[in-house]
Amino acid sequence: MQKFNLQTLIVFALGFIFGLCIKFSFLSILAVVIALVSLFIYTMRDAQGLKYNQYKYFVVISAALYFIALLFSSSAVIILVLFAGYEVSNGRTWKVATLRLFLFLSSHCL
Repeated sequence: MQKFNLQTLIVFALGFIFGLCIKFSFLSILAVVIALVSLFIYTMRDAQGLKYNQYKYFVVISAALYFIALLFSSSAVIILVLFAGYEVSNGRTWKVATLRLFLFLSSHCL
């Protein structure tokens, strides 16, 4: 079987993105991408070697991006499952995970 080259992968990726844009709206895809960036920034909260109170900045930035994603489309709610999965996979109980995700859960009430 022949290996794929970069041009083939780029054409496939653009076709895949174009197909998603036809099926879903551009704003919903943008909202999910912003919410995924928010999740990535949230995971930096648990990084080693952070300075004093630096983890709070990561939480605030992540929550702001997640709120912006919710303003674009309500389909970003799905990413909340990934937030909870991240907390549980790190060995935290549901109670601790809920407390750590309170800012994200409260953004649905706004």
